[in-house]
Amino acid sequence: MKSENAKQTINGFIDTVPLGISTSIYGLVYGVMAANAGLNIFETIAMSVFVFAGASQMTAVQMIAIGSGALSIILTVFIINLRHFLMAASLAPYLKNESVTKKMITSFFMTDESYAVTYSQFQKEPPTSSYFLGSGLNIYLFWGSSGAVGYFFGNLISAQMSYVFDFAFVAAFIGMIVPMVKTKPAVVTVLVSAVISIVGSLYIPGKWYIIIAGLFASFAGFLASELIEKKKQKEKGVITYEY
Repeated sequence: MKSENAKQTINGFIDTVPLGISTSIYGLVYGVMAANAGLNIFETIAMSVFVFAGASQMTAVQMIAIGSGALSIILTVFIINLRHFLMAASLAPYLKNESVTKKMITSFFMTDESYAVTYSQFQKEPPTSSYFLGSGLNIYLFWGSSGAVGYFFGNLISAQMSYVFDFAFVAAFIGMIVPMVKTKPAVVTVLVSAVISIVGSLYIPGKWYIIIAGLFASFAGFLASELIEKKKQKEKGVITYEY
């Protein structure tokens, strides 16, 4: 059993390498921002070790740089990370038989990247928390190490290279998401999410559009699923009645 768990952890780690590499560019940027905000190297690394939230860390160091108070930083980080509730809720059914301890450990390592890789894998293979953990550990290591490198050498990376990594990051996500869109409810969810995200990013301040898009898209997908199911039940009822 232990060997199987170890195998799943390794598989999760390896499958996440492409996104781990792409995440490194953001880690480098975080390191540069932390240095410019006046954090020392130990504080920079500690934030990655104990907080481990990419966008939130970058926002936090920006707020530190302009002298924001601790309460406002905590509240802002909380709002940005609200999307994790949605991601956790979608993975919960797959991990319902895992122990509370395993759920707590894997939840700490959950990121957008590890979630995408894990959810995609769970559609093809029996779900395990070990795979999820391996995926999260990959991002944890890539993010933490790149932040330290960025602290000292980030300014040496050209703007052209950042564009390359940006494209690789988006392309990797698209490559994972598209194969999962196989049903009409999934199509509805993706379209609603895309429209609200694009419009929201233009007109809604901060990162609230992410939460709003997630909630409305999930509800739209649920309604589509219910309507399709009712239609099937109605058709079955008609056929049975005629027979």
